[in-house]
Amino acid sequence: VVGFWKHGLHFFSLFVPQGAPLAIKLFIAPIEFVSFLVRPFSLGLRPFVAMFAGHILLEVFGNFIVQGLNTGSATGGAIAALCFVFIVGMSGLELLIGAIQAYVFALLTAIYINDAENLH
Repeated sequence: VVGFWKHGLHFFSLFVPQGAPLAIKLFIAPIEFVSFLVRPFSLGLRPFVAMFAGHILLEVFGNFIVQGLNTGSATGGAIAALCFVFIVGMSGLELLIGAIQAYVFALLTAIYINDAENLH
């Protein structure tokens, strides 16, 4: 929206490689346009998938703890303790992954806005 507002119809030159033959331009332009439209979805999907996978992993190992403690045996308690240590480590890793995803989100947003502002 910002690029179209700033550059008008010249904004669509972003999708056409300069200096390429017409046959290649006709092939590349629709691909670049679809790629441009998919960017916001992939940008939002990236942190969602990272968080979802981490939460599922924590849930699975949390259930291992409950099941291990419900057995009432020493082996079940040992498995529960091991899973607890794993969950603590994974929680720290989740924080690190969240910070990295926030950085990537901010960086890609800045790159996409720069592409729209400067065109090439």
